[in-house]
Amino acid sequence: MIYLLLSILCNSVLLIILKYFDKYSVNNLQAIVVNYLTAFSLGLLNNNSTGNILSVPHMNWAWVALALGSLFILIFMLIAKTAQEIGISVATVSNKMSVIIPVAIAVLFYHNSLGWMKLTGILLALTAVFLTSKKEKEPGAPVVKKWHIILLPIVLFLGSGIIDALVNYAQEKLILKTDSSLFVASGFGVAGCIGLCLVLFRIIVKGEHFPLKSLVAGIVLGIPNYFSIWCMIEALNTRFVESSVMYPLNNMGIVMLCAGSSYLLFKEKFSAWNLAGIGLSLVAIALIAFS
Repeated sequence: MIYLLLSILCNSVLLIILKYFDKYSVNNLQAIVVNYLTAFSLGLLNNNSTGNILSVPHMNWAWVALALGSLFILIFMLIAKTAQEIGISVATVSNKMSVIIPVAIAVLFYHNSLGWMKLTGILLALTAVFLTSKKEKEPGAPVVKKWHIILLPIVLFLGSGIIDALVNYAQEKLILKTDSSLFVASGFGVAGCIGLCLVLFRIIVKGEHFPLKSLVAGIVLGIPNYFSIWCMIEALNTRFVESSVMYPLNNMGIVMLCAGSSYLLFKEKFSAWNLAGIGLSLVAIALIAFS
């Protein structure tokens, strides 16, 4: 249970930090690359397996780490872009409603149970995520018409779902418990290498500067980013609930914590829809817990 709570906390901190990136004009790509290199380093320091980074290409999960690393940097950039262009609520709901994908896969392919109480709880959890994240349109706010902006939440939804599904698959079928940190480090390492190439290209060809705040922001972001994935895998390893339950609980907790943090830090107000979502989430937790 403690790993699930830590995963919820770390994921929530991520979104809050990304919101501050916009406030302090932090270069998203530069900070995100430093974040992945930081997470990669933490993964190596926390590695308790007999393998090391040089043995990763020979691991049966190497292809999953490669795919995850490629998706990590794309999705992280999309989360930051969506949070800044449309809002943190839209970014949160697009990211966390993607739980539908790994839950469906867990039920269909990993033979997770699906009684009426669990199914009702999961559906209520999804509804709660949406309602808690729902943001009323502010008077005079511009109407989003650009197609690339409208597509951001859709692509974010699909990409986040694929990441969760890949992590769940690797944990179910491929990774030994002792290899969890090495697996996470490998994914972050791939993302860091891809991002580093992009940053160096922009510095060398386009003459971009690399300010100190990009380094500091990236390190601050990298710590909760690493533990958000590692804690989730450790929570799945404990098997205190099935993965089809774990993901809805995780995502619902993130949305609720983000909503509370937004109220305290950014003075965002709760609408009637938001309060209804919080109420539904409590019912959903009870149904899932007793299923």
